[in-house]
Order: sequence, then structure tokens, then C-alpha cells
Amino acid sequence: MTLISKTSFDLLDQLARNNTKDWYDAHKADIKTHCLAPFGEMLEHVSNRLMDSDPPLEGSAKTMFRMHRDVRFSKDKTPYKSSVSGVLTPSGTKAEMAGMVYVEMNASGGWVVGGFYKLPTAQLSLIRQRIIDEPDAFQTVLDGLSDAGTGLADMDRLTRMPKGFSEYEDHPFAEDIKRKSFIIRADVAMASWLNGDVTGIVADLACTVGPLVKFGKTALA
Repeated sequence: MTLISKTSFDLLDQLARNNTKDWYDAHKADIKTHCLAPFGEMLEHVSNRLMDSDPPLEGSAKTMFRMHRDVRFSKDKTPYKSSVSGVLTPSGTKAEMAGMVYVEMNASGGWVVGGFYKLPTAQLSLIRQRIIDEPDAFQTVLDGLSDAGTGLADMDRLTRMPKGFSEYEDHPFAEDIKRKSFIIRADVAMASWLNGDVTGIVADLACTVGPLVKFGKTALA
């Protein structure tokens, strides 16, 4: 595997400071060589480690996101992202975003998340209903995360019970039913990118989040 290098982070830092088309065009080849290409290789190596996982997840250069930003409806008109990112999904495509692992590298390091992020309301309702119908199965998922030293990220939570679930405000998992995202997260230090440990970190998180992904996928089936 071509390791991410100090040059990779220097380029992302410079892009953040010089986020213009002229600068990007002048350094496009370097960004491809030092940032995009090794990141895609990293996703492929993680995929190889997850071939026998449950569920298996796959990623490659084809599941990376473009660095060009869509600024049509944004107040921030900077044309490029100052990070490199991609996903690993059960189908190995970006078309399947429910139950995935997302990896991002930025100038200071990066992070990885896995699970279900801001699903459409209809899909969220199915997961919420399964939590109500099968609380023991959901508790098993939470216990597994706890045993692995992590838990669901405390984010994207409604202040009130979602529409159609008001009768469950006293449910033991009421606070989880309010969630709009079911994810776990880990930061990835720059050193872990430089020495190649990022591959193991991403693969370990993917395995840890596996039971959560299976729980949600079953609800969505």
C-alpha cells in the first residue's frame, strides 16, 4: 500500500489556505498522487480485511467523494473541500448509504464513522419501530458497542418524540428513538495515517459497527 505521507497533509493544509481554482489546478497532479491515490488504496486494503466480516463492506477509488463542492445553495462559496473522503458499503458503491463506514482525512488527521447517518424519515421510522418491537435485540447491540469501548454518538437527536411515536415517550429506549443518526465514531491521528495503522483502525470500527448495521438493515428489509 502507498502510505499517506507528510506531503499529503501539507497539500491539504495549503488547499485550506488557498482554496481557489488557480491554486487547485496548479497542484491537481500532486493532490492526485499524494492524497487521492493512496486514500483509494487504503479503502481497498480495508475491503480486503473485511471480506469475511458480517456484513462485508467494500470500498475503493470508486467510492470516494469529489473534492469539488456544490456551492449552489451554500453561503460558503469556496470551490473545494479541504479533505479527502470515501465510504465502504455492503454493495461497494456510493448508491447505498444506509449502513456504511465513512472515512475522512484532513490536514490535522481525520476520523471514521460507521452506521446510519441522517436517514430519510421513512427509513428512520422502520429502525425506530424495530427498537420498540425487539428491545432485547437492540440492547444486545448496545452491549456489544460498550464491550468494544464505544457507544452511539450523542448527536442528531430530536428534543421530542418523532411523529407517530409519541405514545412511547416512557419507553426504556425513548432517547434512542429520538435519534436521527445511529453511528459510532473514532478519530484518526495523523501518525496513524503516516504509519499505515489507519487500515486497522477503520477495519476494527467496521467490525464493531457490524451488529448495528445488521440490526438496521433487518429493519429496512
